[in-house]
Amino acid sequence: MNLSRSFTRQRGAVLFVGLIMLILITLLAVSAIRLANTNLLVVGNEQFQKEAEDAADYHLDLALNSNEFTARNVDRSATLPAFSGATATTETSYHVKIPPPVCKRYRYLKVGEMVNADNSVPLDDLPCIPSNALKGGINIVDAGALNDNSLCATSLWEMTAEVELPGTGAKTQVIQGVEMRIDYAEAKDACK
Repeated sequence: MNLSRSFTRQRGAVLFVGLIMLILITLLAVSAIRLANTNLLVVGNEQFQKEAEDAADYHLDLALNSNEFTARNVDRSATLPAFSGATATTETSYHVKIPPPVCKRYRYLKVGEMVNADNSVPLDDLPCIPSNALKGGINIVDAGALNDNSLCATSLWEMTAEVELPGTGAKTQVIQGVEMRIDYAEAKDACK
């Protein structure tokens, strides 16, 4: 009789321990699924960030290399496709906005900064040299004019590209600095 009592007590304990183990395994499975979903969200965000930066860089390059890049007339505020020739789908139709560039600072260039060692001026820099600094109408600079201001300035511009993926609220912004040589009168007007 003692033997049958011990079997009945053990059967209830095994059932209880089995239920506890089943609950623990279920909790582990649920936490693994949540972790996998979180990892998918992180990877998706990283992919958007990379694609958005690529689209922003692409359009910044287009704006910078266009003939319109000056202080007065560049404005690409219209929504642009992510890439030229890209198939527009809801997953890849980024909206890229490039406001006009902002001039941060400028500095007059000295004639001496554009002169070669033999006092000659490269043809690209010739429009920046005042005619009174040239000797005899050729591209040799008078040594006395080396410290004079030229007709050009070096300017620092800040370009911004804002990228948005519609429907998700995901946004990113890329800011790029560009230094370029422009006419000093234009630099004076644009860089106030």
